[in-house]
Amino acid sequence: MAYRPVDAVTLRVAGYRGWRLPTLNELYRPFRVGNDTTAANALLSPERLTGVEGGVTLAPAPGVSIAATYFYNRLKDAIANVTLSSTATSASRVRRNLDAIRAHGFEIDAAYRPGPVGVQASWSHVNSTVDASAAAIALDGLRPAQTPRDQVSATVDWRRDAAAASLTVRHVARQFDDDQNSRSLDPATTLDAYAAYPIGRALVVEARAENLFDETVEAGISTGTIVERATPRTLWIGLRYAMR
Repeated sequence: MAYRPVDAVTLRVAGYRGWRLPTLNELYRPFRVGNDTTAANALLSPERLTGVEGGVTLAPAPGVSIAATYFYNRLKDAIANVTLSSTATSASRVRRNLDAIRAHGFEIDAAYRPGPVGVQASWSHVNSTVDASAAAIALDGLRPAQTPRDQVSATVDWRRDAAAASLTVRHVARQFDDDQNSRSLDPATTLDAYAAYPIGRALVVEARAENLFDETVEAGISTGTIVERATPRTLWIGLRYAMR
C-alpha cells in the first residue's frame, strides 16, 4: 500500500509471504571443493518466508528522489550447509533445515538527474541471525554464510539520444564464508563502465567492462588454501540494431 499525503512525499508499507522448494542439487547431489565435502539431504523441507517493510519516498525537487525502506524477514526452515566436523585441512558438511534465519535492516536509494548527467546511489544494511537448535545448536546466533552486512553502490551516467556512458562503483563488506563464522571473505570494491555510441540511424556500438581494475573478489575459501574468485576484469563489445 502507498499513500501520498503531499505531492513530494509517498509513504509505503508492504507485507508478504513466500516459499521455495529445495532444489534437486540440495536434495540429491553431493559435491566436493578441495578437501571439503557437502552431502545432499533428500529429507529437506521447503523454506517459508514471512516479511514486512515500510518506507518513505521523497521528491523535494524536479529530478530528485530519495527513498528509505526498513524491512524485517523471517525465513523458516532455511536450508544451509551445516558443518559436521572440520580440521585444519578438511571439512564435512550436510545440507539441513535450520529453525529460521531472521533478517532486518534498511535500504536507502537516492537519485539526481537535472539534465543529461545523472547520479544514483544506494546503501543496503542487513543484520541477519541464525535461529538453530538440536544438531545445529552451535550455529544459533551466528550470521548466515556469505551474507555481507553492508553493500554500497554509486553511478554517474550521461545520456543523449542513443549515446550513453556510465561508471558504477560497488563495495561489498566483509562476510563469512562458512556457517561457523570461522573464515571470512575480504571486502571488495569494484568499478564497472558502459558506453554506447550510435553509428547510424538504427545501429549502436556498445562496450561494457566489469571489475575494470581487476580487483580480487573472493567468492569462497576451502578449508585448505583454495580461494574461489568472482568475476575478474571482463570486457564486452557488441552491436545493437533497433528497427524504427
